[in-house]
Amino acid sequence: MENQEPSYTPASFEKRTAAWMGIAYVLMLLFVLNFMLFTGGRQLPGTFPLFLLPVSVALAVVLIHRLRTKTIPGGIAGAVLGLIACAAGIFFGLALGVPALLAALGG
Repeated sequence: MENQEPSYTPASFEKRTAAWMGIAYVLMLLFVLNFMLFTGGRQLPGTFPLFLLPVSVALAVVLIHRLRTKTIPGGIAGAVLGLIACAAGIFFGLALGVPALLAALGG
């Protein structure tokens, strides 16, 4: 009987990117909950667009990776459309979320 060692198969690039996105969301939620806990229940109104950032960045990274490896299912046109949507998500997330966050932290 042979002793077979279990072979190690690393996670795919997409799974690792999704894990980093999950870490970003956990840190964001941890900040929001701790802010409410330590400020006596104050909220951060208008900061929800900031939650577009992790998913937009993660999707853009995956699309760029798939473009480089030429394994994108929608072709170049689908990747460009997806990257435009990611750029819009990042832009609007920052443009709408950062001023609301600064106003909530300052007041």
